[in-house]
Amino acid sequence: MRVVVDQDLCGTTGQCVLTLPGTFRQSEPDGVAEVCVATVPQALHAAVRLAASQCPVAAIRVIESDAGDDERASADPAPSPAEAEQRNPGGHDGTV
Repeated sequence: MRVVVDQDLCGTTGQCVLTLPGTFRQSEPDGVAEVCVATVPQALHAAVRLAASQCPVAAIRVIESDAGDDERASADPAPSPAEAEQRNPGGHDGTV
């Protein structure tokens, strides 16, 4: 897995840095997010997906790569059932 920040789109909120400070940082002096790692370790895949999903301007793109498969990119991947339940306890989708 790789992760990319669209620095032109970045809103400089720092949400990604708060979520995963070892993977993201904010540049000085403008506060634009940067990625600190070339390849995301397996242990951090879920956390990187979470950081991407929490970016208020969808500036983070996760590039999933499986051996022999084409790369699949997503700015907001579907959460796992556990992540979905965490974000939406009770299972209500918010529609009326």
